[in-house]
Amino acid sequence: MISPLACPSCDSDDHALVFTSWNGYPIRRCASCKLVFTDDREAPPPETLYPHFEQSDTTASKNVRSALSVFSRQRAAFVERMTPKRSGKPRLLDYGCGSGAFARFMTGRGYDVVGLEPFSLGSPTNEPSLTLLRKPFEDAREELGKFDVITLWHVLEHVKKPAALLSALASHLTEEGVLVISVPNFKSVQSELFKGSWFHLDPPRHLLHFEPETLASTLAKAGLREAGGEPFLPEYGTSGWVQSVLNGVLPHKNFLFELVKDRGALRALSASTTALHAAASVVLGAPVFAAALPVEAALAASNRTAAITVAARRV
Repeated sequence: MISPLACPSCDSDDHALVFTSWNGYPIRRCASCKLVFTDDREAPPPETLYPHFEQSDTTASKNVRSALSVFSRQRAAFVERMTPKRSGKPRLLDYGCGSGAFARFMTGRGYDVVGLEPFSLGSPTNEPSLTLLRKPFEDAREELGKFDVITLWHVLEHVKKPAALLSALASHLTEEGVLVISVPNFKSVQSELFKGSWFHLDPPRHLLHFEPETLASTLAKAGLREAGGEPFLPEYGTSGWVQSVLNGVLPHKNFLFELVKDRGALRALSASTTALHAAASVVLGAPVFAAALPVEAALAASNRTAAITVAARRV
């Protein structure tokens, strides 16, 4: 028997169907707190949705990661702008660090970094200025200490109790420390256009679908106030347009994203299928990418870009 469904944020049982995603998951809106969320009662367990992976070490994969480092620089610029000024190395916690790429990148910007990832991280790491931990937050808290910055790059939408998590993370901030939070924007033009096929919807991995208002109310519930924002991060805008369009025409969903992420999801595909999808992704994706940059830049003023990115401090 399927258990009753309550809003994961406020526990209300008053909610309505918005639409059903391409892979069959109902997307619902809470009538009480207005948060949009995924009905994940029939979803696989998390360990199957977030398998451990080691990125390949080929020349091609290294070149792709090098090219994509421009996106890390854009994220880093916002983090550096929001980092409180003090003597010594600032400490940064990258919560939900995935492969640890951004955490490692920030060590080159002069930060002492801890990356924490309960699922997807390949090999834990302990190097000068960089520690990558593969364990749940609650199991790691005693060894974490205090941080000047805690980043959550498209992580908060994966958790069922976002305010509780943010409140717990905020207890690990220094007095002037900041949380940097980026989530997909359910009120974006992309979301409204592609609906259940929108790339950044990603159910059942994405449990929550924030809008500017519901993210703001979540921050307030966690005892946080917004201290700044970055309305335009091309990484999320371009990936949303390109992969959403490709998903509408290619049989294997999220092919280009998985090719870039290099986490092993495409290993079961034949060489011919991979080659055909790669060629089609380049031919179709390149003009969409070129058009996406000015479109997302124009949408930034109205908060309708693909992602909401804010910095928050404790009240």
